[in-house]
Amino acid sequence: MHKDNFYYILRNRLEYANDFVKESSDWLKSVEFQNRVDEEFHKNIIFLRIILKIINMPTIIYKYFNYLKGTYNYYRAVKEVEML
Repeated sequence: MHKDNFYYILRNRLEYANDFVKESSDWLKSVEFQNRVDEEFHKNIIFLRIILKIINMPTIIYKYFNYLKGTYNYYRAVKEVEML
């Protein structure tokens, strides 16, 4: 039986999506781990934590939106793998 080109395109896309899901999952786990480390490190130093959050507010907001974008792309890729 002859397989057309579309089969190979879908197979390559599925491989790419599976790789993307794995890498995104690893990235999300590392971000969550880093957040837990930061919280644990600054747990006893409340004043320093407040000052650092005020100073780094733009960076914290940017990282949060980047995290939201990453989770969106992860769930989108998972849905794509399910459909393929």
